[in-house]
Amino acid sequence: MEKQLIHPLQIGSVRLDNNLALAPMAGTTDVVFRRICRRLGAGLTVTELVSARGICHDPDFRRNWRYLAIDPQELPVAIQLFGSDPDDFSRAIAMILAHPVLSQCSLFDLNMGCPVNKVVKGGEGSALMRTPDLAARIVKNSVQAAAAAGKPVTVKFRKGWDDNSVNAVDFAKCCEQAGAAALTIHGRTRQQLYGGQADWRIIGEVKAAVRIPVFGNGDVTTPEAASRLFLETGADGLMIGRAALGNPWIFQSILAALGPKGLNPDIPEWLSPKLRLSNFTTAPMPPPADRLPVILEHLDGLIAMHGEATAVREMRKQLVHYLKGTAHGSFLKNQVMNASTRREIQALLEEWCIYCNKYC
Repeated sequence: MEKQLIHPLQIGSVRLDNNLALAPMAGTTDVVFRRICRRLGAGLTVTELVSARGICHDPDFRRNWRYLAIDPQELPVAIQLFGSDPDDFSRAIAMILAHPVLSQCSLFDLNMGCPVNKVVKGGEGSALMRTPDLAARIVKNSVQAAAAAGKPVTVKFRKGWDDNSVNAVDFAKCCEQAGAAALTIHGRTRQQLYGGQADWRIIGEVKAAVRIPVFGNGDVTTPEAASRLFLETGADGLMIGRAALGNPWIFQSILAALGPKGLNPDIPEWLSPKLRLSNFTTAPMPPPADRLPVILEHLDGLIAMHGEATAVREMRKQLVHYLKGTAHGSFLKNQVMNASTRREIQALLEEWCIYCNKYC
């Protein structure tokens, strides 16, 4: 019997509808974008990384609320924490579990893979792969703190610090022994940042070395690539990051291409003619007229959170991704950078739809 690539997945006490996850991305995976991706097929979403120590010094969550905010409509959702002091994680998780809204999160994810300088210089993020004993203490403290509410703890990390210190397999075993309920492995070293090619081989080696679920991450940009990663690595799930920028429909297309009948019954009209894997060597997207309501939903969600002026400024960088590679898109990207109101953005997007409908 052919192995079903897309399927429900159990992580500790949490059951996911499917094994596709939205990766945490700073400045992007706020509650608005996560809610859209969840509706379009992501089985799990993850917040932007939040400093465990920052939470400890923010008892009212005033500074960190925008990064921590979750919506019961998007469950299951993970809150991702980063830091380097095990006690910070214990305190931060206890504070989250005492909050009436944040305590509804499904699980906690520990960031041990972020490669940016301002994180690793403090011994945090992917720097923890150089101190596995400390990483294990962080996992143990987090698991103990989260156990009070029955919340699983997962860990996201990389291939290693650089090509001379590839230790993902040993690191994975260390996290599992410390109590992690699932792992996500990004197939790049910290030195690579986000360049070069992700090494899927190391994902397969991690999967073979542990008994808990493993998500593969890196270079999953199309349904065809998703299929290859599953088959080449044996991963239990996929975590998709940059490929979802401007294309939250990628989850919908992977479900349609790889999922069993009945898992994704509401296949949209624009996707129905493509339901052969050979048609998915690029990431399909709906026509502009079908994208417009989702883009405006994204903008309106940001307006509700931050007010129109701030939301429009923040939406500009998202619009660059939404318009990338489309007819008239490069011209409009320059225009949206000067837009200052929702009305201006909507007018530009409607112009884009008309142009594409006429000339594409």
